Amino acid sequence: MKRKPKALRSALVIAAAVAVWIITANFLGIGTMRSAIRIGYTGTDGWRSWSASYLTLDGKLKHTIRPKDTHETLHVEIVTESGSISLEMKDKNGTVIFEQDAIETSTFDVKISGKVVVLIEADHHKGSFAIAAVE
Repeated sequence: MKRKPKALRSALVIAAAVAVWIITANFLGIGTMRSAIRIGYTGTDGWRSWSASYLTLDGKLKHTIRPKDTHETLHVEIVTESGSISLEMKDKNGTVIFEQDAIETSTFDVKISGKVVVLIEADHHKGSFAIAAVE
């Protein structure tokens, strides 16, 4: 069976457009990137906040938070019922501004100045997290 060159060309253009969109979204930090198993996961991925609760989270999640100019702090709440969760935050230059492993149930604030990339690594973690930009 012979394919029409026009159909092949259209398919290649669409594939290239999708690839460019994915690369651009990753570069700009749009959305949440994940390579994790999520069971019973309910979450909200916003521009200025990120939160989720779940029965099990196992793997890595990444989300970019874009605070308003007036926001100087990220307020973080972690609930750990079982398993472990680690958190790393990087500023717009890629400098680590916060890093902690095996976080127990806690609430804390992290000083920020601009866009922050949040990386979560969980090992069979049951619980929740909430991260929000505040003034």
